[in-house]
Amino acid sequence: MFGPIYEFLAKLGYTHPIHPTEVHMPIGLVVASLVFIYIAVIFRRHNLERTVRHCIILAFIWIFPTMLFGYMDWQHFYAGAWLFPIKVKLTTAAVLTVLLLLAVIVAHQRGPASKLAVTLYTLCFLAVVVLGYFGGQLVYGIKGSSAPTNYSAGRKIFATNCSACHPKGTNAIMPNLPLKGSAKLDQFKTFLAFLRDPTLPHGKPGPMPVFPPSKITDSEANELYEYITHELVK
Repeated sequence: MFGPIYEFLAKLGYTHPIHPTEVHMPIGLVVASLVFIYIAVIFRRHNLERTVRHCIILAFIWIFPTMLFGYMDWQHFYAGAWLFPIKVKLTTAAVLTVLLLLAVIVAHQRGPASKLAVTLYTLCFLAVVVLGYFGGQLVYGIKGSSAPTNYSAGRKIFATNCSACHPKGTNAIMPNLPLKGSAKLDQFKTFLAFLRDPTLPHGKPGPMPVFPPSKITDSEANELYEYITHELVK
């Protein structure tokens, strides 16, 4: 569905997810709102209250493109797989959106420094902490064990592209088809062909996304293959 967008970006040299480029905006604005409001309340810097209000409004506005790009990345890089970190992130993002809306309304009606507004800023901060933690889980928290230096390149490629659906060599989407023992790992050319055209054993398309050379080159695929076969499923 979103393939043409990512293909266009790949031609420009950008092959990474889009969501991380946007997520810093609402997170940074929520953190700034919390810091500024505590400074305003503790040190009676009432001029900062307007800054807090502007920050929370902009965070609320920016949450929508951030969620859109997150959904696009989920569909493109994870094939829409309902992994636990993604479930938590989707739920928390919805909660954060509601909290931001309430914060905007309360700040307008009662003032940015009202007790209810400060409570909402704090809850928004806790929500972005949860989002950051489980976002890190997708990239770093569920990869395999550390690899020796000679397999570090493959480990990095696996962590970025594969670990969410294949934590520690398993298969989170289709548990009956783990990496260990897979015939696709018998030879590198078989593995490479599967990356370029991932199909299920009966020949039908599976949930795994296609990895064209623009996303993983043949050389990178070889690094990935070496890491998987020598360290992950040995």
